[in-house]
Amino acid sequence: MVRSPFFAIPKHLLKIVKETVDAITIYFDTKQQAFRYLPGQYLNIKCLINGEQVIRSYSLSSKPSDQFPSVTVKRVVGGKMSNYLVDHATYISIWDIEAPFGNFVLEKQIAEHSPIVLLTGGSGISPLFSMLKSMEGNAKIPLLIYSNKSPEETIFWDELETLQADGKLNSHYSFTSDAFVSSKINHVAGRFSLIMLRSIIRKQIAILEEAHYYICGPAGLMDLYQQALLGLNIPQRQIHTEYFGPVQEENPVIESDGISKDIIVNHYEDHYIQDEMQTYECTSLVEVKAGQSLLDAMQEHHIKVRSSCKNGTCGVCWAVKKDGEVRMVNNHALTEQDVSEGIILLCQSYPVDREVTINLS
Repeated sequence: MVRSPFFAIPKHLLKIVKETVDAITIYFDTKQQAFRYLPGQYLNIKCLINGEQVIRSYSLSSKPSDQFPSVTVKRVVGGKMSNYLVDHATYISIWDIEAPFGNFVLEKQIAEHSPIVLLTGGSGISPLFSMLKSMEGNAKIPLLIYSNKSPEETIFWDELETLQADGKLNSHYSFTSDAFVSSKINHVAGRFSLIMLRSIIRKQIAILEEAHYYICGPAGLMDLYQQALLGLNIPQRQIHTEYFGPVQEENPVIESDGISKDIIVNHYEDHYIQDEMQTYECTSLVEVKAGQSLLDAMQEHHIKVRSSCKNGTCGVCWAVKKDGEVRMVNNHALTEQDVSEGIILLCQSYPVDREVTINLS
């Protein structure tokens, strides 16, 4: 898989489309600047909210060949960025964006030769919608399993129904609202059960082991989907997952010899001279204490480094390792090719030897 280059350039607002009462799709105008990504990847949006710089990740809901890239944002109770965007996106003309990130992608080879099953709920449809649109014209009809409260609260409902009517999608829904009633065979009133999920998949997929399964949505629903697939003896390598938030993992044991290590960091610093900003390329020798991440060490030495989640999910603190060896304990943002090319997440990386050199963008 070819890694798309990272972009950290402003995007102009093209339009806002209201998908549901609590969800909008934001379309960006790149002013004909190249913006390449893979179906399923996400971008990071940076906003200043009440004096605080906030960075959040949102999956691209457009397909890579679309003229205007887009993300879909759903209001979340207590969500600082989601509520701000739903209420104020129309007033933001220039967007501070960095992209693309993520290894939850639909590869062309798989899309063309394997049955595809998409399992989701709520706004987890966003990366799967990008995948779905990217498959238009393929001989194999994808299976969509999608849970929501009601059709009115289902993001992309009209588009999905059109694809279903045109024979381009095989969809099955569960609607959890107590008021929901339907006689359609592909509608379930209430929540999906393990037995129900396994029955749907068995009926719709001829050879279960040949299909690839893509799961995105709320953690509880994702766990249910994974249990259903494992109960069908689906190989783990055929199951691809993307979590909304950080994956809960045990704290990793950081192997350390107990000795601090000096690393070289190539970075840029801005200085104002007579009210004019000058940017200088700098090289710093940074001491990394035993058990300390590269990110923490750089911040302790007052080197400006972008960061957000600090758990390997958002990908904001990426950098390039030029020399030496580091151990990256968690990675939910970079692709295998990113890693092979020396890209690391500073918040999750620890020096193994004294030869480490890091280039910051």
